[in-house]
Amino acid sequence: MFICRRYLFRILISIIITQNVPAFLFSQESKKSDREINELNIKDGDTVSRLVLPHKIISASVQSATNIKDSLARSRQLISEVILLLDKGDLPPALFKIYDAINICPRGETKTYAIANSYYAIIQIKTGNRFRAVNTLNMCDSLIHSLNDKNLTAFHYNNLGLFQQKFYNQAAADRFFKQSLSISRSIGDEMSMAVSLNNLSKGKGDYELKSRYISQAIEINRRLERENPLAENYNLYADILFNLKDVKGALIHLDQARAIAERLELPEVLYQNYEIRSKINFYGGNYRQAYLDAMKLQEYQKSINDRINTGEIEQVVTRRLLNEKQYELDLQKKENDIRRLNITLIIIFSLLLITLLTSLYIWYVINSRRKVLRLETLRKMAEKEIEYANSELVNLSSYITSRNEILSNIQASLSKTQKLSEKDLYQEIRKINLYVRSLQTKNEDVDSVMNKIARINETFISKLSDKHPELTKNDKNIALLLRANLSTKQIATIMDCSPKSVNMARYRMRIHLGIASDTNLVSYLKSL
Repeated sequence: MFICRRYLFRILISIIITQNVPAFLFSQESKKSDREINELNIKDGDTVSRLVLPHKIISASVQSATNIKDSLARSRQLISEVILLLDKGDLPPALFKIYDAINICPRGETKTYAIANSYYAIIQIKTGNRFRAVNTLNMCDSLIHSLNDKNLTAFHYNNLGLFQQKFYNQAAADRFFKQSLSISRSIGDEMSMAVSLNNLSKGKGDYELKSRYISQAIEINRRLERENPLAENYNLYADILFNLKDVKGALIHLDQARAIAERLELPEVLYQNYEIRSKINFYGGNYRQAYLDAMKLQEYQKSINDRINTGEIEQVVTRRLLNEKQYELDLQKKENDIRRLNITLIIIFSLLLITLLTSLYIWYVINSRRKVLRLETLRKMAEKEIEYANSELVNLSSYITSRNEILSNIQASLSKTQKLSEKDLYQEIRKINLYVRSLQTKNEDVDSVMNKIARINETFISKLSDKHPELTKNDKNIALLLRANLSTKQIATIMDCSPKSVNMARYRMRIHLGIASDTNLVSYLKSL
C-alpha cells in the first residue's frame, strides 16, 4: 500500500509541476548547440531573466587589474561571490563569475587557480555536464596533489563525492565524503566537516546513521551561524525523520528551513522543502494540503526555470573567449605587420645609407687621387723648375769661372805690354780693353738669375723668413745657393766675392739658424 502511494504521489507531483510549464522548456529543438548560439534570447514575458541580465552577466575581466597582486585579489573576490551565489542556488551568474575568476587569476597562484576550477567543477556537476566536470576534476586533482594542502584535499574529496552522487551511485560518493570528513576532523576544519556530514546524509540507506550525520552538521552550522547550509540541513533532517516515521519532528525542521529560505530568498531550498511537505501530507492522507504544497512546488520550480540557462551562459562565455582570442590574434597580426614594416624600412634605410656611404667613399677616393695626381704634377713641375734653375746656376757659375779665367789671362797679357813701344802699346791696350768689355758680365745678369731662383723657391724663402726673420737678403741668397748643392767656390763666383767670405757667411748663418756644429747646414735647409 505504501509503495502504491509513493508512485501515485510521484505521478501527481509530475502532473502538477508540468501542467503549466511552457512547452519550449521540454523541446529538444529549442536547445541551442555551441555552434548555433550567438546571443541570449529572453522571452518578452520573462521579467525575472530581464532583471538578472543587466547586473549579473557582467564580465569581471573588463575591470583590468594593473598588476599580479590586483589580479589575485580580484580573482579571490570573485570566488567569494561565487560561493554566495552557489549557496543561493544561482548557478548562471556563478558560472559567469567563476569563468572570470579563472581567466584573471595569475597562473603562478596555483592554490587560487585550483580553488576557482574546483568551483567551476561544482557548477558543472550541478548542471549535469559530466564531460566538463570530470575533465576539470582531473585537472584539480593534479593541482591539489602538487600543493599537499589538507584543507584543499578535503574540499576536493567532497567534490569527487558530489560527482559520484550525481552521475553514478551514493555508495561510491559516500567513500569520498568519508575521506573528506576524516581529513577535516584531523585538521579541525569544522566548515568542511559540516559539508561532508551534510553530503553523507543524502540518499537512501541507514537512516539512523544519516540522522547522526545531519545532527552533527546542524550543530556545527548553528555554532558557525551559517544559515544557508543550515536551511538545507533542516530539509535533509526532515526527510530522514519522515523515513524514520517521525512526522512531527520532520515538520518542525521543515518550518525552520522554510523560515530561513524565505528570509534569504533560496528558491531551491524552498522547492525541496515543499516537495517534502507535499510527500508527508500525501502519505498522511491530507491530499488537499499535498495539492497546495505541490502548487507551491510548481511556483518555485518556475522561479528556478525562469533563470538563465547555464548552457546559454557557457556558450556566451565561450563566444566571448573566442572573441578575445580573435582580438589577440588580430592584435598580434597587426604587431607582426608593424614589425615587418619596421624591418622593411630599416632595410631600405640601411641600403640607402650604404649606397650613400659607398658613393661618398668613391667620391673621396676619386677626389683624393685627383689631389694626389695634382700634387704629384705640381711636385714634378717644381722639381723641373728647380732643376732648371740649378742648371742655370751651374751654367752661370761655369760661365763666370771661364770668363774670369779669360780676364786673368788678359790681365797677364797687359802686364807684358810694359815692354812694348808706346805706339804698339797703345794699340794693344785698346784691343785688350775692347775684348774685355765685350766679355765682362754685368751685375744685372746675376741679380736676374737670383730673382728667378727666389721666385721658384718662394715657399722655402717664406718659411725661412718666418722662422728666422733676422736673416739678410745676402744670407737668403747664399741659403738658396747652398740648397741648390753649389760649392763654396761656385757661390763665391756668383756672389762676386772670395770663398773665404762665403765660408764666413755660412758660419754666421749657422749661428742665426741656431744649428749645432754636428748638423749639416745643407740638409737642414733642404728640410724646410
